[in-house]
Amino acid sequence: MKIKILQTILTLLSILLTSCTSMHTPSISDAKGVKLTMGEERVIVRGIRPEEQLWGAYQFPRPYNLGDRLVVGVHVADDDIKSFGKTNRWFESKDKGKTWEEIDPSVASQCGLKLQNGDRIYFPMESGINVDNYKMTPPQFYTPDYDFTAQAEEGTLPIPDGMTFWMYGTTIRAYNADRLPPSLAKKEWLAMRIPAGEKEPVKEYAKVDWPYLTRVIHTQGGHSTLKPIFPRGNLKLGPDGAIWISAFSGEGHINPKNGQYSPYYSAELFRSEDFGKTFKLHAHMEYEADGNYYPYLSGGFSDSDFEFMPDGSMVWFFRSNWYGNTGHEWSPIYMSRSTDMGKTWSKPENFADLGTLPRLCKLECGVVLLCYARPGMYVQASLNDSGTKWSKPLVVMPPSDRSKLANVKIDKPNFHQWVGACNNPELVPIDKNTALLFYSDFYYPDESGVKRKTILCREIKVEITPKSDSDWNGKGYRLPPPEKIKQF
Repeated sequence: MKIKILQTILTLLSILLTSCTSMHTPSISDAKGVKLTMGEERVIVRGIRPEEQLWGAYQFPRPYNLGDRLVVGVHVADDDIKSFGKTNRWFESKDKGKTWEEIDPSVASQCGLKLQNGDRIYFPMESGINVDNYKMTPPQFYTPDYDFTAQAEEGTLPIPDGMTFWMYGTTIRAYNADRLPPSLAKKEWLAMRIPAGEKEPVKEYAKVDWPYLTRVIHTQGGHSTLKPIFPRGNLKLGPDGAIWISAFSGEGHINPKNGQYSPYYSAELFRSEDFGKTFKLHAHMEYEADGNYYPYLSGGFSDSDFEFMPDGSMVWFFRSNWYGNTGHEWSPIYMSRSTDMGKTWSKPENFADLGTLPRLCKLECGVVLLCYARPGMYVQASLNDSGTKWSKPLVVMPPSDRSKLANVKIDKPNFHQWVGACNNPELVPIDKNTALLFYSDFYYPDESGVKRKTILCREIKVEITPKSDSDWNGKGYRLPPPEKIKQF
């Protein structure tokens, strides 16, 4: 009882302190222009030649600012749900990204979010669970008296709520988690917590209140794997004192509004008011494909990121491309806004015609930066406090055929040979006006001139300029003001 009272007091104090701080949040409302400049590329690690393995290894950098140093984890395994949880290689920089050294992977648990009570919490990636030994119920046994509310017995999988398919022979079955056998029905995220004043992490599971959580099973080559549900977003402290994080459904999900199966991804926002012990679904964004406003040729809203703007509103950006569903490596990114701390959201607008893994970071100067990619790589900056206006994109990597840079001549490149990068960038603030952009380049030369899959970083500096009439977003048109955006 005393612990709960103390947690409540700490939360209230945090909200009060955050509110006081927010009254002095730097603003760019009086400046309509932002100039972005890039620093030189800095090598974090050179890996294998792209001819050895084009996709998976030496990609997907995940950076963290620990205050006295920067660290970044680099994925070196296959890009597969069976290997998400394999150990990354880790590197640190003590000079703001200029030089890097490899360190022990145990640093991962130190990369969590520092909480108001002094704890630090981190969500490691998890690998899928092999379910080859579970007996599947064939869909032909779906009869008029079949009970879709009953929980399956251990060792048995019920008839799926829906099915979809990926190219190259992957069948994906979707299940309401409540219908799975008890061992597979748990709604929790693996967490590593370093309690205040301690140095060693403690393993725990955060309970997740996720209505209609849909678990998916991938079957290919006679093997079936239950996909993990760890959140792929970045933990953030909100101005309300809560912990926020984004996640997304599996390849197909049940729409919580009507209980119907959808073959698309859906984006989710979660909050925790008890220092990460439990998380509750706060916002759900459905991809309601109509063939026009939201094309059918899409994966739905998957990877997403959000940020709290200086005027108190929120912005939320969504990836919509997913190669396995459509055979297309790029589709638009969409943006939505909320003016009531995420309770309601505007209908997502097409922000740019491409954009894998949108990532946002807020600088102390009041500017919010956005990065996205594929093909090419781009950074944009907010031009006002509400996020309704954005700068023209700074082109970090051009959207052109880079296959001519490969070690071996490629007569007819596939898409990833063509772009020569994984195009999953990340941003981390390092000072008041500067962030570090992290990304990969498949054709970066080593000391001998051999092109290797290389993880790089470079500074993105922000200079706020006087008022002008050039406050356009990346597509050359102004987004509607907040009062004109329809809420639903």
